[in-house]
Amino acid sequence: MSAPLLSVRGLTKHFPIIGGPLGVRTIGQVKAVDGVSFEVGAGETLALVGESGCGKSTTGRMLLRLTEPSSGEIDFDGVDLLGLGRADLRRRRRELQIVFQDPYASLSPRNRVEKIIAEPLDVHGLCANLAERRDRVTELLRLVGLDAIHLRRHPFEFSGGQRIAIARASAPQPRLIVADEPVSALDVSVQAQVVNLMQDLQERLGLAYVFISHDLAVVRHIAHRVAVMYLGRLVEIGTTEALFSAPHHPYTQALLSAAPVPDPDRRRTRIVLSGDVPSPANVPSGCHFHPRCPVARAVCKETVPALRDMGGGHQAACHFGAPFPIPV
Repeated sequence: MSAPLLSVRGLTKHFPIIGGPLGVRTIGQVKAVDGVSFEVGAGETLALVGESGCGKSTTGRMLLRLTEPSSGEIDFDGVDLLGLGRADLRRRRRELQIVFQDPYASLSPRNRVEKIIAEPLDVHGLCANLAERRDRVTELLRLVGLDAIHLRRHPFEFSGGQRIAIARASAPQPRLIVADEPVSALDVSVQAQVVNLMQDLQERLGLAYVFISHDLAVVRHIAHRVAVMYLGRLVEIGTTEALFSAPHHPYTQALLSAAPVPDPDRRRTRIVLSGDVPSPANVPSGCHFHPRCPVARAVCKETVPALRDMGGGHQAACHFGAPFPIPV
């Protein structure tokens, strides 16, 4: 078995809470990400899913060191990313790119499409002259289903603008792209176009994705494996087929029960969790999920469950770990 392209071990991000009489003392921590570990193979899509505030986006940003981790390890193609200096990290970022949720916030509204897409080419010195630069940008536009006539347009002239963001991320020929909620703000028809585009680029260019989303229908369509996060921790990870058909964690079961079913004649019983998601500044002891878990016992309140192998590479952080059938 070949080595993974990306290997993450014990990744943690704790943000200090500043307070006190003078507002200069650390009085607590927000545990946004709390010891996350996973791997991504070349050409594979790993989806990170979970409720808002579970740490998905923070994890994605740490992979590129846009947010510096508090601790942990990030190994990309055998290179320790956290050990790189600024110059070496800048060179390595050619192989690691990101697509943000809102293209209008991440792409300059004043710049034209040609300049936006060409920026990574200029940063990494990938074109010898302006003619080669224009040809490369035109090729990237065609790769995402656009034409040379769009070179002079601005991002706001496109529906959603994610095609421009994807073309820009693809410009330096990366090996892995972090896609942070790339279709959440789009209409359903445009969502399908963008997801199909990403899959097509993956096949053509051999890209790997870390696909961050809360839309389980999209995740089921695009992901090879799925990692479920809750309050900064991974609670389950496995192949898409295995996780959707037989989840081993009660939280995963609750998430899947809320996903819409495309068959109008089939209705799924919704599992409604009690209470609200606890604050990451005051996380529960033991298993973070135990205050809302329908099967929690005393051990859940006292002991943190480790990810355990459930067979076939499927792992779940549950003291019981029995497969939970999805109610229909």
